[in-house]
Amino acid sequence: MEFHLFQSATLLFLGFIISHAAIDPEVYFKSMLPNTPMPKSIKDSLSNDVTTSLVLGKPKTPFTEYDSPVSNEQIRVLQASSRFFLEKNLKEGKTVKLHVSKELSTTPPFVPRQVADSWPITSNNIQDIYEAFKVTPGSIEADLIKKTVNVCEKASNHEEDQYCATSLESMVDFAASKLGKNVKVISTQVNGVENTPLHGYKVEDVMKLNGDTGVVCHQEYYAYAVNYCHKAPKINAYMVSLVGEDNVRTDALSICHQDTSSWNPKHLAFQVLDVKRGTDAVCHFLVEDEVVWVPY
Repeated sequence: MEFHLFQSATLLFLGFIISHAAIDPEVYFKSMLPNTPMPKSIKDSLSNDVTTSLVLGKPKTPFTEYDSPVSNEQIRVLQASSRFFLEKNLKEGKTVKLHVSKELSTTPPFVPRQVADSWPITSNNIQDIYEAFKVTPGSIEADLIKKTVNVCEKASNHEEDQYCATSLESMVDFAASKLGKNVKVISTQVNGVENTPLHGYKVEDVMKLNGDTGVVCHQEYYAYAVNYCHKAPKINAYMVSLVGEDNVRTDALSICHQDTSSWNPKHLAFQVLDVKRGTDAVCHFLVEDEVVWVPY
């Protein structure tokens, strides 16, 4: 009831709050991490024009937990791409097929922490969330929102190395609490348009980033920016320069997990790559709306 009553006031004044406080998340970022450049993926979410309300973007396939059940068709699609690969195969001159662009129409804005904190993302409030975002229960949008709610509840009830960040400020705080303030935040950046579901690229350069641990944040489906973040130990992070068809150039971020011995044996990566846990280092490329924090 408390959420429902506050909801009306939030919708009424949301445009006022954001229009007068849109700079606040950026100021907070710079005050906490003065030596850390803000990546384009985050800047884009700060520059969205939000006026009187928040509107859901078109449905898209959100980040899928790699331990979640998947269909044979999903496995076949991923096997045709280079999204998952083995670290030993990351070499200059190699050809890959990827689609790592974000859909601009599905990029939600960050809202100030005081706004996000007033909208609890819990299953107890799911009907109020549907009503606030004008979502019909049982629709594709409703199912995707429900998945986001479930992911956030699981993160809050699981362990301290997982977190659902509902604002830029809270994402900064989580990353700094796990890695310290000497961190850099990096994301994939596509310069051009990937016109095909799987765009052909050639690996031009591979640059290893510092640190053997990091915090990875995946964007969930919601009317404002909500990121599922988790600390990833024993990783190698790489920035991979790709030259593609139609003059598309991409700086693609990839994460390689060195120790997979504790992973679910039915993990999606094992099914795609046909390897067993605890053997080869397993890697994956990240799309533009995902970010990785690494120490320096």
